[in-house]
Amino acid sequence: MHFISSAMASFCLETTVEDAMQTVRDAGFDSLDFPLSVYSRPQDAPLRGDDWRQWARGVRRTADRIGLPITQAHASWEQAIPDDLHYESPYEIYERTMEACAILGCRQLIFHPVLYLHRMPDRSLWPRIHDWNVRWFHELLPLAEKFDIVINLENTFDYRHLQQPGDAPVPYTTAQDMLELVYGIGSNRVQLCLDTGHAHISGQDVPEMIRAWRGNLATLHLNDNYGLIRPVFEDLHLFPGYGTLEWKPIFDALRDIRFRGVLNIEPVVELARMPRAVRVIQLRAAAQTLQVLAEL
Repeated sequence: MHFISSAMASFCLETTVEDAMQTVRDAGFDSLDFPLSVYSRPQDAPLRGDDWRQWARGVRRTADRIGLPITQAHASWEQAIPDDLHYESPYEIYERTMEACAILGCRQLIFHPVLYLHRMPDRSLWPRIHDWNVRWFHELLPLAEKFDIVINLENTFDYRHLQQPGDAPVPYTTAQDMLELVYGIGSNRVQLCLDTGHAHISGQDVPEMIRAWRGNLATLHLNDNYGLIRPVFEDLHLFPGYGTLEWKPIFDALRDIRFRGVLNIEPVVELARMPRAVRVIQLRAAAQTLQVLAEL
């Protein structure tokens, strides 16, 4: 029996932390993907304040009281590779994020690879980008060890539409690129997070990604969309079945590799516009969808 989980990033700023958590619980989910990334920006965000540890302890007490364990969390996402590719160490906010994750009782912390935000018509810069990322994540390993955190690396996509037809793929969109990053870092503190929506936009075979990653796959973002439909922003975070992904083969692949992790979704941003009662109804349908797909 899998835990089923939902993120609350899309609507948590519309209400209190406690109410956002209770919304997820009321919808029938039994665990939570907590958005540390949201609470680390802007400059007056909780993780930026002097009392950030106290805030994190309060979140943990709330989760315990509601009965909603935090089984994965999303790290801050604010650093990019500089234009000239000179190296910069992880910002201080990442250390706070990792310690906060531990305070929340969560071990799985999801990071995006650090991206180079320019068009790359070929792979000539790939070795430098790869080495940059390997070095950057190596610097986080002592913190991962200190706080007993597993760094989960999430596959990305060309979200700025920089690449043109015939260009090389954006780094860290394919199964092999992500495996090379894991192997390059070379630590059992590093695993993978599969975002099915990102993979779909990037034209990847999602079931084959799952099989290629096997024991390296630790966490999931089970998002649906319509694939690449530029110039529209396609990372729609639709619930499974609302886009064009085929979900039975995805769950077949998860069964093939004996995936025992949490089945997690990241709800659509439009939930923020909905009254709370409607959010619960829509999330409840998503929770029931996950349960049915897991049993097919």
